[in-house]
Amino acid sequence: MAINNGLEEIIKNQKNLQELIFHKNEPLFMENEPPAGIYCIESGSVKIFKEESAELSRILHLATAGEILGLHSVVNSHPYTNSAVAISDTRACFITSDDFMELINSNNTYKLLVMKSLCSRIDSMEDHIVRISEKMSDERFADTLLMLIDKYGLNRTKELNIKLSIDELASYTCTSKSYMKKIITEFAHRGLVTFSSGSIRVLNLPMLKTTAALSPARQA
Repeated sequence: MAINNGLEEIIKNQKNLQELIFHKNEPLFMENEPPAGIYCIESGSVKIFKEESAELSRILHLATAGEILGLHSVVNSHPYTNSAVAISDTRACFITSDDFMELINSNNTYKLLVMKSLCSRIDSMEDHIVRISEKMSDERFADTLLMLIDKYGLNRTKELNIKLSIDELASYTCTSKSYMKKIITEFAHRGLVTFSSGSIRVLNLPMLKTTAALSPARQA
C-alpha cells in the first residue's frame, strides 16, 4: 500500500490539475529530462528505473495507485534522476512544477507532508536493496513475489494483478535474464508458481514464504 501521508489528497484538490492516461510502455517521464511536474497514480502500475548502460536498465521501484512520482526532482529543481514507464494502462493526475511549488510554499504543513512522503519512498527503496543484497537469487525472487502479492493482490485464479516480463523480473531482482528463466522453471517444477506471457500464478503460498526465508514476524 502506498504511503503519502495525505499529500495526494491535497494535490488532487487543486484546480489546475490534469487527468492523464498512459498506455502500456508509455513514459510518464524520462531520466535527465527537466521536471515537468508531479504525477499522482490513480490506477494502473508504473516501473521506476535507471539506465545503467545502453542495453541495461535497473528497476528501482514498482508504483501503483496512491503513489506520487517526480517529487524529488521537482522539490530539488533538477532533472529527473530516473525514468517512469507504465507497465499497464495507467491513469494519473498531474500538477505542474510551478503550481506544486506554489502550493507547498503556501503552507508549512504541506512542506512537512512532502518530507514525510520523500522519507517513505527512501525507506521503501532501502528495504528493497537490503532484502535483495542479503538473499540468494531464488530467495530474492520468492521475496519479490510476496511483495507483489502484498502490493497488487491475486485474482480469483491466484494470478498476480500485475504482468511483468522476464526482463522486468530479472531487473527488479538483480538477476540475469537467463538465470531468471532458470529460477522460474525451477519454481514451476516445485509446484510454487506458473509463468505465461507475463502472468504469474501462485500455486503454493506457504512454500513460497518458506523459500523466501521469511522471519516469523513477517509471515504472521
